[in-house]
Amino acid sequence: MGLRAKKPKITDKHRLKALVYAGAGVGKTHFCCSFPDAYYIDTEGLEDFPQFVKMLHDRNSDLVYLTELTDIISEVKELISVKHNYKTLIIDSISFPYGWLSQMEAERLQRKSPNTEGTEFGANIAKAKRLTYQLGILLSMLDMNVVVVSHEKVKYSEGEEVGKTYDITDKMAYALGSVWHLRLQGKNRKLFIEKSRYSELKTNESMEFDDGYITIKNLFGEDIFTRESKIIELASNDQIIQFNKLSKLFNITDEQIQVRLRSEKAESLESVSKETMDKWINKLNQKINGDQS
Repeated sequence: MGLRAKKPKITDKHRLKALVYAGAGVGKTHFCCSFPDAYYIDTEGLEDFPQFVKMLHDRNSDLVYLTELTDIISEVKELISVKHNYKTLIIDSISFPYGWLSQMEAERLQRKSPNTEGTEFGANIAKAKRLTYQLGILLSMLDMNVVVVSHEKVKYSEGEEVGKTYDITDKMAYALGSVWHLRLQGKNRKLFIEKSRYSELKTNESMEFDDGYITIKNLFGEDIFTRESKIIELASNDQIIQFNKLSKLFNITDEQIQVRLRSEKAESLESVSKETMDKWINKLNQKINGDQS
Protein backbone atom coordinates (compact mmCIF):
# COMPACT_ATOMS: atom_id res chain seq x y z
CA MET A 1 0.00 0.00 0.00
CA GLY A 2 2.97 2.32 0.55
CA LEU A 3 3.83 4.75 3.32
CA ARG A 4 1.24 7.43 3.94
CA ALA A 5 3.04 10.02 6.10
CA LYS A 6 3.28 13.60 4.83
CA LYS A 7 4.64 16.91 6.05
CA PRO A 8 2.32 18.35 8.73
CA LYS A 9 0.80 21.75 8.10
CA ILE A 10 -0.70 24.43 10.30
CA THR A 11 -4.42 24.88 9.64
CA ASP A 12 -6.79 27.74 10.38
CA LYS A 13 -8.94 25.52 12.58
CA HIS A 14 -7.30 26.53 15.85
CA ARG A 15 -10.02 26.52 18.51
CA LEU A 16 -10.15 26.39 22.29
CA LYS A 17 -11.42 23.06 23.65
CA ALA A 18 -11.43 22.57 27.40
CA LEU A 19 -12.79 20.34 30.13
CA VAL A 20 -13.44 22.54 33.17
CA TYR A 21 -14.23 21.03 36.56
CA ALA A 22 -14.92 22.61 39.93
CA GLY A 23 -16.93 22.27 43.09
CA ALA A 24 -20.35 23.82 43.71
CA GLY A 25 -20.51 27.60 43.82
CA VAL A 26 -17.07 28.26 42.34
CA GLY A 27 -18.38 30.05 39.23
CA LYS A 28 -18.42 27.47 36.43
CA THR A 29 -21.77 28.57 35.03
CA HIS A 30 -20.99 32.29 35.29
CA PHE A 31 -17.81 31.70 33.30
CA CYS A 32 -19.67 29.70 30.64
CA CYS A 33 -22.44 32.29 30.28
CA SER A 34 -19.85 35.00 29.53
CA PHE A 35 -18.94 33.65 26.06
CA PRO A 36 -20.47 35.49 23.09
CA ASP A 37 -22.50 33.73 20.38
CA ALA A 38 -22.60 30.49 22.36
CA TYR A 39 -24.69 27.39 21.80
CA TYR A 40 -25.45 26.41 25.38
CA ILE A 41 -26.41 22.81 26.12
CA ASP A 42 -27.91 23.01 29.59
CA THR A 43 -28.42 19.82 31.60
CA GLU A 44 -29.13 21.33 35.02
CA GLY A 45 -31.98 23.83 34.59
CA LEU A 46 -30.16 27.11 34.00
CA GLU A 47 -33.40 28.89 33.05
CA ASP A 48 -34.40 28.81 36.73
CA PHE A 49 -31.79 31.52 37.36
CA PRO A 50 -32.65 34.90 35.77
CA GLN A 51 -29.14 36.33 36.11
CA PHE A 52 -27.71 33.61 33.86
CA VAL A 53 -30.55 33.91 31.35
CA LYS A 54 -29.86 37.65 31.10
CA MET A 55 -26.16 36.97 30.48
CA LEU A 56 -27.02 34.64 27.60
CA HIS A 57 -29.39 37.23 26.09
CA ASP A 58 -26.80 40.00 26.44
CA ARG A 59 -24.18 37.88 24.66
CA ASN A 60 -26.38 36.72 21.78
CA SER A 61 -26.31 33.11 22.98
CA ASP A 62 -29.02 30.44 22.73
CA LEU A 63 -29.88 27.52 25.00
CA VAL A 64 -31.22 24.00 24.65
CA TYR A 65 -32.08 21.81 27.65
CA LEU A 66 -30.94 18.19 27.20
CA THR A 67 -30.38 15.45 29.76
CA GLU A 68 -29.53 12.39 27.64
CA LEU A 69 -26.04 11.71 26.28
CA THR A 70 -27.56 10.39 23.05
CA ASP A 71 -29.44 13.67 22.56
CA ILE A 72 -26.27 15.69 23.18
CA ILE A 73 -24.40 13.57 20.62
CA SER A 74 -27.16 14.18 18.06
CA GLU A 75 -27.05 17.91 18.74
CA VAL A 76 -23.28 18.05 18.21
CA LYS A 77 -23.64 16.18 14.91
CA GLU A 78 -26.08 18.89 13.81
CA LEU A 79 -23.61 21.62 14.81
CA ILE A 80 -20.92 19.87 12.76
CA SER A 81 -23.00 19.59 9.60
CA VAL A 82 -25.61 22.40 9.60
CA LYS A 83 -24.81 26.05 8.84
CA HIS A 84 -25.13 28.31 11.91
CA ASN A 85 -23.70 31.46 13.48
CA TYR A 86 -22.57 30.03 16.84
CA LYS A 87 -18.89 30.25 17.77
CA THR A 88 -18.62 28.41 21.11
CA LEU A 89 -20.34 25.26 22.36
CA ILE A 90 -20.96 24.98 26.09
CA ILE A 91 -22.03 21.71 27.75
CA ASP A 92 -22.96 22.49 31.35
CA SER A 93 -22.61 19.99 32.75
CA ILE A 94 -21.65 16.59 31.36
CA SER A 95 -21.75 15.18 34.89
CA PHE A 96 -25.54 15.00 35.14
CA PRO A 97 -26.26 12.98 31.95
CA TYR A 98 -23.20 10.81 32.64
CA GLY A 99 -24.31 10.07 36.20
CA TRP A 100 -27.97 9.66 35.24
CA LEU A 101 -27.17 7.07 32.58
CA SER A 102 -24.87 5.22 35.00
CA GLN A 103 -27.68 5.09 37.56
CA MET A 104 -30.23 3.88 35.00
CA GLU A 105 -27.83 1.17 33.88
CA ALA A 106 -27.28 0.06 37.49
CA GLU A 107 -31.03 -0.30 37.98
CA ARG A 108 -31.38 -2.19 34.70
CA LEU A 109 -28.58 -4.60 35.60
CA GLN A 110 -30.02 -5.09 39.09
CA ARG A 111 -33.38 -6.06 37.60
CA LYS A 112 -31.57 -8.48 35.31
CA SER A 113 -29.64 -9.99 38.23
CA PRO A 114 -31.66 -9.26 41.42
CA ASN A 115 -28.95 -10.51 43.77
CA THR A 116 -26.49 -7.83 42.63
CA GLU A 117 -26.18 -4.07 43.01
CA GLY A 118 -25.82 -3.61 39.26
CA THR A 119 -22.44 -1.92 39.72
CA GLU A 120 -20.12 -4.93 39.81
CA PHE A 121 -16.84 -4.35 37.94
CA GLY A 122 -18.16 -0.95 36.83
CA ALA A 123 -20.67 -2.54 34.45
CA ASN A 124 -23.16 0.26 35.01
CA ILE A 125 -20.79 2.94 33.69
CA ALA A 126 -19.71 1.06 30.55
CA LYS A 127 -22.38 2.63 28.33
CA ALA A 128 -21.83 6.12 29.76
CA LYS A 129 -18.09 5.82 29.12
CA ARG A 130 -18.67 4.61 25.55
CA LEU A 131 -21.08 7.43 24.71
CA THR A 132 -18.83 10.04 26.33
CA TYR A 133 -15.95 8.75 24.21
CA GLN A 134 -18.11 9.11 21.08
CA LEU A 135 -19.03 12.63 22.13
CA GLY A 136 -15.38 13.50 22.69
CA ILE A 137 -14.46 12.41 19.15
CA LEU A 138 -17.26 14.52 17.70
CA LEU A 139 -16.16 17.54 19.74
CA SER A 140 -12.65 17.17 18.33
CA MET A 141 -14.16 17.40 14.81
CA LEU A 142 -16.34 20.42 15.56
CA ASP A 143 -15.08 23.78 14.26
CA MET A 144 -16.17 25.67 17.36
CA ASN A 145 -14.65 26.53 20.70
CA VAL A 146 -15.81 23.94 23.23
CA VAL A 147 -16.16 24.16 27.00
CA VAL A 148 -17.36 21.00 28.73
CA VAL A 149 -18.16 21.43 32.42
CA SER A 150 -17.79 18.62 34.96
CA HIS A 151 -18.37 18.40 38.69
CA GLU A 152 -15.40 17.46 40.86
CA LYS A 153 -14.83 14.42 43.03
CA VAL A 154 -12.18 13.24 45.45
CA LYS A 155 -9.09 11.76 43.84
CA TYR A 156 -7.44 8.79 45.53
CA SER A 157 -4.03 7.18 45.17
CA GLU A 158 -3.31 3.90 46.97
CA GLY A 159 -6.36 4.48 49.15
CA GLU A 160 -5.31 7.97 50.21
CA GLU A 161 -7.05 11.20 49.23
CA VAL A 162 -4.64 13.21 47.09
CA GLY A 163 -6.85 15.98 45.71
CA LYS A 164 -9.75 16.50 43.34
CA THR A 165 -10.53 15.44 39.78
CA TYR A 166 -13.44 15.45 37.29
CA ASP A 167 -16.25 12.96 37.91
CA ILE A 168 -16.50 11.49 34.40
CA THR A 169 -14.41 9.16 32.26
CA ASP A 170 -10.93 10.39 31.34
CA LYS A 171 -11.72 9.78 27.65
CA MET A 172 -13.24 13.26 27.50
CA ALA A 173 -10.04 14.78 28.87
CA TYR A 174 -8.04 12.94 26.19
CA ALA A 175 -10.32 14.22 23.42
CA LEU A 176 -10.08 17.91 24.34
CA GLY A 177 -7.09 20.20 24.23
CA SER A 178 -6.94 21.15 27.88
CA VAL A 179 -8.17 20.31 31.39
CA TRP A 180 -8.79 23.11 33.90
CA HIS A 181 -9.53 23.03 37.62
CA LEU A 182 -11.38 26.13 38.78
CA ARG A 183 -11.07 26.89 42.50
CA LEU A 184 -11.97 29.57 45.00
CA GLN A 185 -9.13 30.98 47.07
CA GLY A 186 -10.71 33.31 49.58
CA LYS A 187 -13.09 35.41 47.51
CA ASN A 188 -11.06 35.10 44.32
CA ARG A 189 -11.28 32.51 41.54
CA LYS A 190 -8.12 30.86 40.34
CA LEU A 191 -7.63 28.54 37.36
CA PHE A 192 -5.18 25.64 37.50
CA ILE A 193 -4.08 24.16 34.17
CA GLU A 194 -3.75 20.40 34.59
CA LYS A 195 -3.22 19.61 30.91
CA SER A 196 -2.77 21.77 27.83
CA ARG A 197 -1.79 21.28 24.21
CA TYR A 198 -1.91 25.04 23.62
CA SER A 199 1.11 27.33 23.62
CA GLU A 200 -1.09 30.00 25.21
CA LEU A 201 -1.63 27.81 28.29
CA LYS A 202 1.13 25.90 30.03
CA THR A 203 0.50 22.66 31.88
CA ASN A 204 0.80 23.05 35.68
CA GLU A 205 0.50 26.84 35.52
CA SER A 206 -2.21 28.80 37.33
CA MET A 207 -3.78 32.22 36.87
CA GLU A 208 -6.21 34.65 38.43
CA PHE A 209 -9.61 33.99 36.91
CA ASP A 210 -12.18 36.45 38.24
CA ASP A 211 -12.52 37.82 34.69
CA GLY A 212 -12.64 34.34 33.16
CA TYR A 213 -13.71 34.93 29.56
CA ILE A 214 -11.74 38.19 29.27
CA THR A 215 -8.63 36.40 30.56
CA ILE A 216 -9.03 33.60 28.01
CA LYS A 217 -9.79 36.03 25.18
CA ASN A 218 -6.64 38.00 25.96
CA LEU A 219 -4.58 34.81 25.86
CA PHE A 220 -5.98 33.31 22.65
CA GLY A 221 -7.04 36.44 20.80
CA GLU A 222 -10.59 37.47 19.95
CA ASP A 223 -10.55 35.92 16.47
CA ILE A 224 -11.32 32.35 17.56
CA PHE A 225 -14.41 33.60 19.43
CA THR A 226 -15.75 35.57 16.46
CA ARG A 227 -14.60 33.55 13.44
CA GLU A 228 -17.32 31.83 11.43
CA SER A 229 -17.60 28.09 11.99
CA LYS A 230 -17.00 25.83 9.01
CA ILE A 231 -19.38 22.93 8.60
CA ILE A 232 -18.57 19.39 7.48
CA GLU A 233 -21.13 17.75 5.23
CA LEU A 234 -21.56 14.28 6.67
CA ALA A 235 -22.10 11.07 4.75
CA SER A 236 -25.67 10.48 3.60
CA ASN A 237 -27.71 7.37 4.41
CA ASP A 238 -27.45 6.31 0.76
CA GLN A 239 -23.67 6.54 0.92
CA ILE A 240 -23.52 4.51 4.12
CA ILE A 241 -25.79 1.82 2.64
CA GLN A 242 -23.63 1.66 -0.47
CA PHE A 243 -20.41 1.45 1.55
CA ASN A 244 -21.83 -1.33 3.74
CA LYS A 245 -22.82 -3.33 0.64
CA LEU A 246 -19.36 -2.95 -0.86
CA SER A 247 -17.74 -3.80 2.49
CA LYS A 248 -19.63 -7.11 2.59
CA LEU A 249 -18.70 -7.81 -1.02
CA PHE A 250 -14.99 -7.42 -0.23
CA ASN A 251 -15.21 -9.02 3.23
CA ILE A 252 -14.06 -5.87 4.98
CA THR A 253 -14.18 -6.66 8.70
CA ASP A 254 -15.55 -4.48 11.49
CA GLU A 255 -11.99 -4.12 12.79
CA GLN A 256 -10.84 -2.78 9.41
CA ILE A 257 -13.71 -0.31 9.36
CA GLN A 258 -12.76 0.85 12.86
CA VAL A 259 -9.23 1.53 11.60
CA ARG A 260 -10.69 3.72 8.86
CA LEU A 261 -12.86 5.55 11.37
CA ARG A 262 -9.95 6.23 13.71
CA SER A 263 -7.90 7.62 10.83
CA GLU A 264 -10.69 10.15 10.20
CA LYS A 265 -11.29 10.89 13.91
CA ALA A 266 -14.84 9.61 13.41
CA GLU A 267 -16.84 7.60 15.94
CA SER A 268 -19.18 5.97 13.40
CA LEU A 269 -19.92 5.86 9.68
CA GLU A 270 -22.57 8.52 10.30
CA SER A 271 -19.87 10.99 11.39
CA VAL A 272 -17.59 10.46 8.38
CA SER A 273 -17.56 13.36 5.95
CA LYS A 274 -19.36 13.07 2.62
CA GLU A 275 -16.06 13.72 0.83
CA THR A 276 -14.25 10.92 2.66
CA MET A 277 -17.10 8.46 2.16
CA ASP A 278 -17.05 9.25 -1.58
CA LYS A 279 -13.34 8.38 -1.65
CA TRP A 280 -13.92 5.07 0.15
CA ILE A 281 -16.78 4.11 -2.16
CA ASN A 282 -14.89 5.10 -5.31
CA LYS A 283 -11.89 3.07 -4.22
CA LEU A 284 -14.02 -0.05 -3.73
CA ASN A 285 -15.81 0.51 -7.04
CA GLN A 286 -12.44 0.69 -8.75
CA LYS A 287 -11.67 -2.76 -7.42
CA ILE A 288 -14.89 -4.07 -8.94
CA ASN A 289 -13.72 -2.64 -12.25
CA GLY A 290 -10.37 -4.40 -11.97
CA ASP A 291 -8.18 -1.70 -10.43
CA GLN A 292 -6.38 -3.44 -7.54
CA SER A 293 -4.13 -0.51 -6.57
